[in-house]
Amino acid sequence: MWLLAVVLVLPLAASLTARGPPAVLQLQTARTSAAHPLHASEEVTLWCAPDNLQITIRRAWFVRKRDKKRYEAQLSANKKNATLTIPSATVADAGEYTCELDTQQGRLTTQVHLYARPVAITDHDHFTVKGTNEFHLEGERQYIRRGSDVNITCPVFGYPTPGIKWTKDGKPLELSDKVTLEGIAVRITEADYPHAGLYTCEAINEYTASGKTSKPLIIIEKMLDVKSELAWIYPLAVIIIILVLLAIVIGLCEFRKRRQYRQSRYITQE
Repeated sequence: MWLLAVVLVLPLAASLTARGPPAVLQLQTARTSAAHPLHASEEVTLWCAPDNLQITIRRAWFVRKRDKKRYEAQLSANKKNATLTIPSATVADAGEYTCELDTQQGRLTTQVHLYARPVAITDHDHFTVKGTNEFHLEGERQYIRRGSDVNITCPVFGYPTPGIKWTKDGKPLELSDKVTLEGIAVRITEADYPHAGLYTCEAINEYTASGKTSKPLIIIEKMLDVKSELAWIYPLAVIIIILVLLAIVIGLCEFRKRRQYRQSRYITQE
């Protein structure tokens, strides 16, 4: 009897599992935003199937973990596997999906991952490509007054979540009471002149798909300038000097004009 039970239970246990390989978004550029999400250069297809090849699928769905959005999958002609094709996928589609298979033997589930390399988020930052590498970006120069606080951010997205490494002027960033890391940002409190310089963040993630492991990287550079707390005086002084010089020029011109007038009048009287 026990042998018969084993023979019956083992195939049933095997039938209640499923599988699905990961997929990768093919991204050719490195900038995205909520208003203009970056599109993949190719359509993306996710698929999953029961491990037991004898099981047929009645219906199937892919559920995106981030927002619980459900997508009904297409079944193959023999109802052995389910696919979800995203013809115009964006980086917003990246993440973890749960494949749900409705079969006569019960509900089967497995996790399917859609990977994306790190890209820069441009909702609050402006970046330009540095050189010919689309994934080497340069941010806008930041100016702050000495004694002010500032955040230097590395706004990136990728799946899996990228790890971030910071350097300053080409050397590993030294942390202190005034220089700390807060999420994706370097936080500088009461900035001083030595804090000025080139800050670089390197964001990298790692994933394996189709038997190949990738470690894509994005580099973002931001220059920080620290100005004197009296910096506002210099342009004001320049304006005052210009006004004084202008007044002197006008005064000299007026003096010369009056002098010429008196001379011409004197000649006329003679």
